[in-house]
Amino acid sequence: MSLARLSSGRLLAFLIAAAACSPVPINTGAPVAAATTSDTVEARRLFEENIDAIHKRDRARYLATYLHTSSLARNGSSGLELGYENWSARRDSSWPDTLIARDLRVIPVASGVVYGTYCYTVTQKDTTSSGTSERVFVKTTEGWKIAVTTAFGLPAGAPAQCK
Repeated sequence: MSLARLSSGRLLAFLIAAAACSPVPINTGAPVAAATTSDTVEARRLFEENIDAIHKRDRARYLATYLHTSSLARNGSSGLELGYENWSARRDSSWPDTLIARDLRVIPVASGVVYGTYCYTVTQKDTTSSGTSERVFVKTTEGWKIAVTTAFGLPAGAPAQCK
């Protein structure tokens, strides 16, 4: 099966397995519970940095939160896209007029891997939409980075929701 045909759940499982096999040293030697707590704290910090960069329309800060590799995964209603170099966000000069991000949650998956999700309401050019966005954070030698980002909007007219 090609990577481009993976569902988001299979993609997440693939990334977790890849991170577990990664040659990048992600184990600091700290006890598992301490490492898990530290991982979620650091991933949450990066998550908030990512959202804050959107609010402040700071492209350099926003892009710095992501892996700059061909394995950066972006998924949404138009399907899975891979890679940093061909990502439209590197060139696109538009920003949402408003972004309300709520219910940010981070969940440790494995040492050096954290899953995050939030509900969003975004307004751009008089159009407001809501949905769910996800991130997979990985610990690299350069610090924490986003390896997967998704955004799935709700159907038009559906009430904003988040569990």
